[in-house]
Amino acid sequence: MKKLATKLIVASILVSAAAMPGTALAGNLYGAIAYSQQTKNYSWATDFATQEAAEAAAMDECYNKASDCRITTWFQNACGALAVGEDGGWGSHWGKNFRQAQNKALSACNGSSYNCEVVITKCVSGY
Repeated sequence: MKKLATKLIVASILVSAAAMPGTALAGNLYGAIAYSQQTKNYSWATDFATQEAAEAAAMDECYNKASDCRITTWFQNACGALAVGEDGGWGSHWGKNFRQAQNKALSACNGSSYNCEVVITKCVSGY
């Protein structure tokens, strides 16, 4: 009887974990940011089990708004940020935390544009 109860508890946990969209059982979570330079639209995806899944989700959402979307950055167990300049230039990067991602994105943007501002910063769960 104890073995049956234990198996039911384990099965219940596994079913619950599998039902959570985008989460990875192994602990690695991925995110991505997509951007349209033409329209200035952007989208993101976080908490996916693979880089490919995160990128696909970000691109799908971005394509709803623009046709020239591209992945600007992806991140694993971290944060990602996108900064855009006044002249249409942009920079994107990832970091171990919110602030580091923003600073790296601003630095990347300032290398190709001016008056850059962070337009989005996203982190996977727990970061």
